[in-house]
Amino acid sequence: GPQEPFNYLKKSPLAADSEYICYDYIVFLLDGSDNTRNAFSAFQDFLYKVIERFDIGSKKDRVAVIQFSNLAQANFFLNSFMRKEDVLTAIRRLSHKGGRPLKMGAALQYVKDNVFTAASGSRYTENVPQILVVLSSGPSSDSVDLPLASLKESNVTILTIATKGSDPKEMEKISHAPSYSLSVSEMDELQNIQDQILYSLNWICE
Repeated sequence: GPQEPFNYLKKSPLAADSEYICYDYIVFLLDGSDNTRNAFSAFQDFLYKVIERFDIGSKKDRVAVIQFSNLAQANFFLNSFMRKEDVLTAIRRLSHKGGRPLKMGAALQYVKDNVFTAASGSRYTENVPQILVVLSSGPSSDSVDLPLASLKESNVTILTIATKGSDPKEMEKISHAPSYSLSVSEMDELQNIQDQILYSLNWICE
């Protein structure tokens, strides 16, 4: 990629007569298990600061947030909000799901079946980049292999953020490539990787 300073704003159209601007459809899959109860506000701050930099709208970026523990639960879908301020308000109002054990395989399957679908606002058939960002604080108690293969077949690009207690090898396996797997040792370090996440999201868009 180019070496000039990175610009987080979406690229301008390729040419004056071109309509092409790349937008992303981004699903955040958050560990909402009992393990993250004390860290949940750090998750919210991280999401708020990252999403604040997006360009959200009906034909622009779209965001969904799902929490998982023993079960997955949608806080909102890709087509729930079309204005950035509504998404940010929803992030502020998130409440921690709770539950155990951590079943990431079931959560990935839930995302495949219920979130990256046309009914929930996905536009995978129109080549809009479909991105899944997974934040987890522990190893999964179920297998991730089948849902992972199925998401990758659907051209979903997965970024992972491993927090203290998660299995770095498992998170690397889930991610699109090793460089798409980030980790923090403490929750308050999430703020240090915002730029890396935004950089990766923009890179996928190219």
